[in-house]
Amino acid sequence: MRVSDEFVLRQVVDEYLLIPVGAAALRISGMISLTESGYLLYQQLQFGCDRDKLIQVLLETYEVDAAEAAADVDAFLDKMRKLRILEDES
Repeated sequence: MRVSDEFVLRQVVDEYLLIPVGAAALRISGMISLTESGYLLYQQLQFGCDRDKLIQVLLETYEVDAAEAAADVDAFLDKMRKLRILEDES
């Protein structure tokens, strides 16, 4: 899976923002703020990856166990799907 090209990622001071463009700007009013870990996951999704890779990235970056990393990744992916930011690669 990867993120849609209808969003532009920008860093403003110490905040990471997703800015909808094109058709996404018509369905989403405003910007989406990402946490540091959300930013890390989003960066991986820009190049395309799967759930297991995202979990591994969290495990390598933060002091969390596999269950916590998996739950965090699932919550993040769920939010990204609801906002239609993710595209499944076929």
